Amino acid sequence: MDKVTNRILEEITSSIGDSLSINELTNRIKGKYGSAYYKNIYDKLQKLKNDGLLNLEPIGRSSSIKLNFENYLLIDTLSVMEIEKKLKFLCNKTNLFSLFTEMDKSLGDKCYIRSISTVNLLRNIKLNRVELLLLLTESPDYIDQTIELQKIALDLQRKFNLKINSLNLDTKDFFYLLTSDEINPIREALSQQITLYNPQAFWHLIGEIAQKSQIKTLQGETKPLSILESDLNFNLNRFGYSEFGTIIVPGKKFCIECIATSLLQREDARGLDAVAVILAKNSFSSNLLAFLSQKYEVSNRLLGILNALKHTTPKREVDHTVKILKAISTKELPADKDSIRQKLELYNAL
Repeated sequence: MDKVTNRILEEITSSIGDSLSINELTNRIKGKYGSAYYKNIYDKLQKLKNDGLLNLEPIGRSSSIKLNFENYLLIDTLSVMEIEKKLKFLCNKTNLFSLFTEMDKSLGDKCYIRSISTVNLLRNIKLNRVELLLLLTESPDYIDQTIELQKIALDLQRKFNLKINSLNLDTKDFFYLLTSDEINPIREALSQQITLYNPQAFWHLIGEIAQKSQIKTLQGETKPLSILESDLNFNLNRFGYSEFGTIIVPGKKFCIECIATSLLQREDARGLDAVAVILAKNSFSSNLLAFLSQKYEVSNRLLGILNALKHTTPKREVDHTVKILKAISTKELPADKDSIRQKLELYNAL
């Protein structure tokens, strides 16, 4: 694949859901790589359109660029793009070969893994860590598979002396998070991922989702602790918790797992009680919550709250998250069970 085509596809796939014009696409590529010329971009887009890989939909005097997932060869083309992204990143980083070789050996025989991607690999490697996104087939053994994969990641972490955060999602959870109107790590990950294993399966799944529902990726990464107080209160109210006298104003919608992690990072006693209440009253992704708590180093505090909930409001998500956290050797920081029980009673969450 030539350089210009590769850059065009990388930018389009990292911005699925955006109505990119040719001008905007040219400016984004120029901002990222230092140079880009409208005519070159235009000519390549016309070729990709003629090949049936892209649709150019007229919007006024401009055109909106969309991937054509109905074209049989698009998935293979995007797979080639992923392989080239991988080769480009690793060509001068031979120190990572042993890690990825060992990862292939440890995970390659797990037939329930659909694909393995890294997220923001360049930045994370500089911080001596790796962030993985593993997509799994839907199965009744989802939680057991997750626990097995977390133990493998922990073994790799110990062997190579770097932090490995692994988010394992089946197709159902991936679909929900990718099409959600809430800010969440999956919508952000698509703009920064490199698929290391089975990119065809990865993009085939994206294509299936795109043909059924609206995907809109997000640029950048949300740090839970940076969520504004007004947005925190807005979302807590959405999830059934509000302090007396708090003024609620409309704000950005964040997933419950990000809100819980933000409160855990703040270490405020009322905030920790609020985590217990919203987790008791709402559904949540055990895998995503465990992942965020591990990534932002609040898993010990989360485990204490969840163990308190197991005795007051037992539910499947709580039990599953506890199992995942124990699989990665999380040491519990005990929560104030009496305070949590009082708040659960107050908010009718028992």
